[in-house]
Amino acid sequence: MDAIDPVTLVVVQNGLQQVASEMDLTFERAAFSPVISEGFDRSDGIYDRESGDVIAQGALGLPIFVGVMQFTTRAVIERARDVVPGDVFLVNDPYCGGTHLMDVKMVKPFFYRGRHWVWLANTGHWPDTGGSVPGGFSTRAATTMIRPESSITFEPSAITRSPS
Repeated sequence: MDAIDPVTLVVVQNGLQQVASEMDLTFERAAFSPVISEGFDRSDGIYDRESGDVIAQGALGLPIFVGVMQFTTRAVIERARDVVPGDVFLVNDPYCGGTHLMDVKMVKPFFYRGRHWVWLANTGHWPDTGGSVPGGFSTRAATTMIRPESSITFEPSAITRSPS
């Protein structure tokens, strides 16, 4: 692979970071929850198509999410087959790269000219995802998988699938 000159590297890096920051601002404006829009309990990033590694992250939001979202993106990559433009996957399972059940992630493949280039992902803290108590934290829950004691758990699940 040919070496890239430092100026080009910085231009591309800053461009990708700006895209992730624009994703974050759109997320902020679309959020119903003040926890996401005003508390910045959210994050956005761009991830490698094959490995799920972090490529770029937005300037806003919580940096911790960017690191864990790469594991969520990897979980989606392992389970998703034949992704097409318009597919979106929902995940909050702590065992699939999550933090806790109220941090809900959406992962989507990004296509350009018919080719899958990268994964886009965001996460935000949803104040309540169901369960036997408000907020989803039950002192009686023996595991995150037992319902109705704990919140609803989503392994990587397609919430939109474009017709093939």
